[in-house]
Amino acid sequence: MNFKNLISLALCLLLCACSTSPIAYITNQGSDTVSVVNIKEKKIIQEIPVGKGPVGVAISLKQSYAFITNTHDASVNVLDLQHNRIIKTIQTGGTPVGITKSTNEDLIYVSDWFNSEVFIIETKSLTVIKKIVVGKSPSGMICDTEGKYLFISNRDENTVEIYGQSDLALVKKIKVGNHPYGLFVSKNLLFVVNVLDDSLSVVNIQSFTSETIKVGDHPYGVVSDIKNQFAFVTNTQDDNISVVDLKMKKEIKKIKVGGNPEGIDIDERDNILITSNWRSDSISIIDLAKQEYLYEIKTGKQSRSFGQFIKID
Repeated sequence: MNFKNLISLALCLLLCACSTSPIAYITNQGSDTVSVVNIKEKKIIQEIPVGKGPVGVAISLKQSYAFITNTHDASVNVLDLQHNRIIKTIQTGGTPVGITKSTNEDLIYVSDWFNSEVFIIETKSLTVIKKIVVGKSPSGMICDTEGKYLFISNRDENTVEIYGQSDLALVKKIKVGNHPYGLFVSKNLLFVVNVLDDSLSVVNIQSFTSETIKVGDHPYGVVSDIKNQFAFVTNTQDDNISVVDLKMKKEIKKIKVGGNPEGIDIDERDNILITSNWRSDSISIIDLAKQEYLYEIKTGKQSRSFGQFIKID
């Protein structure tokens, strides 16, 4: 094969890879299912029964699993992403809500809402290997891209705790707004939504300093773009997303979405945002570049998807 043919083949493979549709795994708390949604085809391709009251989602491409927290039966489902079927149910006890993966994807962290603990699941053995005591009512969790920190929002004590991923030792506890819930991290910034303050805390994870920006009514979830130009916050009681200009440090726009948007995830490869809408049993698709609503896809009952729920191959 000559050089010209090799270039043509490489371009073809690149185009094929880029044409792969993102898949969203949407937890439906009211129907005890996960909707597997093909975003480009605008339809559910599978509805998977899971445990009772599913809320949180963490996707590990390394293991090709999605982990689902079930708040009403104290368990975590392991969903095989290659076959879209549940292969194991891990009994954790307590009330598992938030969930995230370690940076190297060897561990899954699960927050126990009522017992103020975090369970650690090993992704290789699919067993709980440890638990640690944390702040009151741990909710959102996320790890940084450097493999250094695990961040936990403690709703009922208005703090964010920062733990070292290597030893799970407490590094810092930061006071934020009233009822912190969803978290997101991008580069050196941690984003925290404060439900009862209608605000977004932006924490510099190098200096541990923070500032607060007003958003909409009862914010639940947050993401930012890779350049940290904008943050996007779901406002559950406004049925919209706040667009926050991080340089200007203020909300500049609201995008109307479905009813009671909670979960939010970002897909910069395909230039979209997705919200899961609890009241309208749907997800909303937003054009990331234009910051405009595109369309809605119906899902199961009371969609939440708390965490990172888009699978991008």
